[in-house]
Amino acid sequence: MKRGFKKFGAFLLTAVMALAMNSTVFAAPEALGGTEEGVAGKWANPDTELVQNTNIDIKKEIIAFNPNGTTVHAPVVTYTYTVTPATVTGLTVTDEAGDHTSNTAVTAPVKAGITTGVVVTGTAAGTAGDATSATGTLVFTNTDTFTTAAAGDTNVYNINLDFDNVAFTQPGVYRYQIAETISAASYDVIAMEDGANDTLFLDVYVDGNLDIYGYVCMTANASVTPSTTTKINGFVDGNAADNSDKYYTYDLVLSKDVVNDTYGATNNAYPFTLTFSNPEGYTSTFTIDQTVGSGSTGLNSSAATITGLPTAWSGDVQVKDGNATAGTTVGDITLTGIPAGVDVNVYETNNVTGVTYSVETKVNGTSAATDDSVATGATSTAVDVNTTKIATTAQQTVLITNTLLLISPTGFVVRFAPYMLVLMGGIFLIVLGVVLYKRTNREEA
Repeated sequence: MKRGFKKFGAFLLTAVMALAMNSTVFAAPEALGGTEEGVAGKWANPDTELVQNTNIDIKKEIIAFNPNGTTVHAPVVTYTYTVTPATVTGLTVTDEAGDHTSNTAVTAPVKAGITTGVVVTGTAAGTAGDATSATGTLVFTNTDTFTTAAAGDTNVYNINLDFDNVAFTQPGVYRYQIAETISAASYDVIAMEDGANDTLFLDVYVDGNLDIYGYVCMTANASVTPSTTTKINGFVDGNAADNSDKYYTYDLVLSKDVVNDTYGATNNAYPFTLTFSNPEGYTSTFTIDQTVGSGSTGLNSSAATITGLPTAWSGDVQVKDGNATAGTTVGDITLTGIPAGVDVNVYETNNVTGVTYSVETKVNGTSAATDDSVATGATSTAVDVNTTKIATTAQQTVLITNTLLLISPTGFVVRFAPYMLVLMGGIFLIVLGVVLYKRTNREEA
């Protein structure tokens, strides 16, 4: 029994030692940029490789801007990543002398990557590549969202390249080209800004056992030396370049203030007509969020989200007094995540029977239009909210203030004077008729 236990203990010790030895050779997969930007598998000790996993994540960044830091919806777009063997004629890689116990740098030629068996995974796994290429996609719909900040917030996604089924034939450095394309005709039509580089290059380092022991991602297809400055973690904002795509949105707040009219302020919501324009010619569909204040009615019967081309968002809203002069916003309607470059035209219709208002419309706190007298059924002067594409746009506000115009007591005479003149004219004609009738009767007598 004791002998058997000793044998088991010896076996267990051997297994633990084997695992310990194995852990010194096989490290956990490093993300690009672990110890050096754009690099995975950098040696910890001279001539000591760290065998890597057979797959690597290339980072994709979309930086989204909104001064309110709100979460916004993505435009509809599909990113396609096509991996091909790079053209490598005459290219070499030279490492650092300190990576070797001999303190002598090693130079190796670069080989064209082998794409047969490569699987590219974005939002869904792709199929194994053939001798010419392998592809994968990142798909964004209007249900996807970006986090934002005034200075931009980074949304990171992974494009995974899996080399598990690639049959490397000999040791060396294999180079792959990774080209990023989008489903839209251009970045302009999806309200986005393209990063600096849509093509990257990935070197895969293969040892004598045909295991992968390193990855290096770069912006240029060139020879590599210790002084190379093109290394980067992917389609990201890095030291070599800003490869991140940008998405700019803004929020619009519609507010109402009623002065000297307690009835209107308390019981009425005022119709604003919104007309969205698309001067930049965006062709993607977008989704914006809508928050509707107490007593108000938003677009599409106060739907929480509104989807489509910007021009399709146009319509009427009913905005309740928010008592802006008192600093409250209970009736405000806020539209969130409007792509920068989409403009809005706004005007109000007086829907209160028998009441005349003076109307002032402010855009972003500055008076944009003043109407001295807006009677029932009349409209205020339309104002525009204009924005610039691919630019940080502050929250936009439209405040329409209605001040009740009271008619003076003399207004009664003015209002009914025409009728009084008609009545007095009729009386005069009757009196004249009577006088003429009596005069005629006297003459005949």
